[in-house]
Amino acid sequence: MADPSSNATALTRIELREELHRSLVQFATKADYADLRGELKSEIANLRADLIMWFTGLMLGSVATAVAIAVAADRLFG
Repeated sequence: MADPSSNATALTRIELREELHRSLVQFATKADYADLRGELKSEIANLRADLIMWFTGLMLGSVATAVAIAVAADRLFG
């Protein structure tokens, strides 16, 4: 078997570590997933609050429109 140190393409220990680091950088860690989960929970909570405000406003607007139509109809035909 040939001695790997005699091979011109053999990587040094430092080069192997650098190559390993470059390869592993693309993978996410548990901390990355925890951060992402926290951000997503926050975004979902904000979206939920916005939707509640929109639905409340739409319902109030619908009720106000229905009351206005009922009052106008009562005055016109009443």
